[in-house]
Amino acid sequence: MAETPEPSPVLTDTRELLLGYLDHNATAILRKLDGLSEIDLRRSTLPSGWTPLGMIKHLACTERLWIRHMFGGEHVDFSWPGTAEQEWRVGAGEPTAGIIAFFHRERENCADLVATTPLDALAARTTRRGGVEEHPTLAWILFHLAQSFARHAGHLDVSRELLDGVTGK
Repeated sequence: MAETPEPSPVLTDTRELLLGYLDHNATAILRKLDGLSEIDLRRSTLPSGWTPLGMIKHLACTERLWIRHMFGGEHVDFSWPGTAEQEWRVGAGEPTAGIIAFFHRERENCADLVATTPLDALAARTTRRGGVEEHPTLAWILFHLAQSFARHAGHLDVSRELLDGVTGK
């Protein structure tokens, strides 16, 4: 998979920076799956039990939650994958291509929303932080997603090294 480069260090447009880092991190995450067998995509190397493919499912669910449900106020069907614990698990009947397509669809939903929405726009739903309910801004949600993607890309680095010894991919 071709890498989306990190945004330019002289870029000052906040929208371009946020989308650039989300895209950069998303392609890095997917690239870390390249070369893994179907067995390794579904194999955990950690006591918590998550798998590389489960991480992709989790990140798609996270983006769907924040962009479509929280920000857009959409009534998202949470019966799949179910609970927060289940979004990390990949069932035998869940095809890899379907989970990757789900990830791409949620990335597209995000890009479509961000292209037409002011960064200071408030989410339809509130989040509770420190005991206070607040409507986060789109900018806050995008920063939250970018740091989450970056953190989980690091987790996938470790998982990949434990699975097959590949580093720096």
